[in-house]
Amino acid sequence: MSRASAVWTPGALRRAEAARYCAVSATTFDVMVRDGVLPQPRLVGDRIKVWLSADLEAALASLPPVGGETEGNSCDAAFGIR
Repeated sequence: MSRASAVWTPGALRRAEAARYCAVSATTFDVMVRDGVLPQPRLVGDRIKVWLSADLEAALASLPPVGGETEGNSCDAAFGIR
């Protein structure tokens, strides 16, 4: 892989960046944080709020998949495996 094709994600993201990282608008991001779907920010210094990309990644990975399947997979369901 060449250096030009490498993708770098910062470890800490400000609100607008964090919303983009989660593929939602800033307003939707705020609602998701308020509702506990996404983590609360961390404080850098006295006033700078940031979200860790690792925390956001974990929260996104815990969201239910489309169709609501949370355990197993579609093959399990087809064969009656629970």
